Amino acid sequence: MNVRKLTILQLRDSDRAISSLTRIFETELTRYRIALPRGFREEVDCDEDTILFLHTTFAPLEMAEVRELLPPSEDGMIPVVTIDENGQILMQAFGNSESQRLSLETGFAHYYSRSRDQLWKKGETSGHTQKILRILAPFDRRFLVYQVVQEVAACHEGYYSCFFRERIPGGTWKQLPIPRNFLPEKN
Repeated sequence: MNVRKLTILQLRDSDRAISSLTRIFETELTRYRIALPRGFREEVDCDEDTILFLHTTFAPLEMAEVRELLPPSEDGMIPVVTIDENGQILMQAFGNSESQRLSLETGFAHYYSRSRDQLWKKGETSGHTQKILRILAPFDRRFLVYQVVQEVAACHEGYYSCFFRERIPGGTWKQLPIPRNFLPEKN
């Protein structure tokens, strides 16, 4: 049985500042939720592989601008959180050394698709590009934050952000007020 790994971001609820980024196995999620403070909120991305946990007590990480390549983890990847100019989290993906180099050189966000095993420039086919304003990292340099100007939508489902719904206790969904800027074509 192949168990997925999830990316977990803790955010301070008041301003959505990043407090931590952790990777866990999906089988550990229930135990992770139990350890969270009461009253947390949970937003889930379109692919249900990145979860934002929001709470008022989460302290934000200090971030510094980076202009050099960060070393990837042992699997060759580094998590990348993408935010807009106002700090809204748009998506989470992965990069490798080559995608980091291209992002620094071109000024546009590049990532590495683990499922397709290839580099990709966000918006190359759709036109929904991400012009990089700044590249940030926490002091431990375990992940990157691309602050971008997002054209049209970050999410392949047409939403401005991939985080357009909140999981309500009991497993139901609540739609968040995230604009849907286009309807994807059905294959």
